[in-house]
Amino acid sequence: MTDGPMTTAPGAGDAITVDAGRVDVLHRLALAVRPIDARTTGTAGGVRIGREAPAPGGPVRLLESHGAAGWVLRYGSGTGGVRSRVVVLRLDDPDRRFVPRRFRLPLWTLAELTGADGRPPTAAYVPAASRLLRPWLLPGVAYPVTGGVTGLRLRVTHRGAPVRWPRVEAFGAGGMRVGWAHGDEHGQVLLLVDGIGALAPPTPSVFDVVLRTAVPDPAAAVDPEDPLADLVVEDLPRSQAPPTDQDLDNPVLRGLALPPGYRSSTRDVLRSLTVGRVLPATDLPHT
Repeated sequence: MTDGPMTTAPGAGDAITVDAGRVDVLHRLALAVRPIDARTTGTAGGVRIGREAPAPGGPVRLLESHGAAGWVLRYGSGTGGVRSRVVVLRLDDPDRRFVPRRFRLPLWTLAELTGADGRPPTAAYVPAASRLLRPWLLPGVAYPVTGGVTGLRLRVTHRGAPVRWPRVEAFGAGGMRVGWAHGDEHGQVLLLVDGIGALAPPTPSVFDVVLRTAVPDPAAAVDPEDPLADLVVEDLPRSQAPPTDQDLDNPVLRGLALPPGYRSSTRDVLRSLTVGRVLPATDLPHT
């Protein structure tokens, strides 16, 4: 990004003139992705982020990793070219600390990004924050659980068989949501809760939660060559310029909104939790 008066409307690879003189524009930011650890709300480290090829079954091309700053897709750099206005992103963790997610979203085009640099401008300025995606990733089966955390491990099943990519919500006393979780391709869920709901003090050592499952319906066909091919793609709108609070943080990004095609259970399940313990795995039937 550059500031100051310019003599041209540059694209990636153009030369422009600013107050300091003539400089080369080597790239333009198309998208930055900073995954959030849903448990700590810090950066989710160790995650791979790639964009999927337009054709099903095509290769997944990794974005550029910038460490704790996130992953970047740029116009005019070694990212294989940005030829589509819409990208499908895949976020996964090879160490299974986080459950994978997929998103589809439109990009700001190069013409829209460079238009503000022209004299006269042909488009409004697009701040970098309008090209920032901050999706939340829920704990996976290998998430490092610290001492004193309350929760349980589950395997969501339907008619005795594990369900791929389930989602689970936990409600405490008074119907207050105390936690939510995503499951993996084996139906395994690590549900960590915050609080006990509306129970009056003193805090009991054991308390009940109501669990509500949601699963894809109908289940997509499994591709043996691509274990994430049947993971739902969640659609996101393009952020406004400048972005609103809703653009940067919303129920879809947090993994709270059920994607299209998911169906909630018709019967909730009551389970007991022990404060400060993550209870061992049990099956949770989806009705």
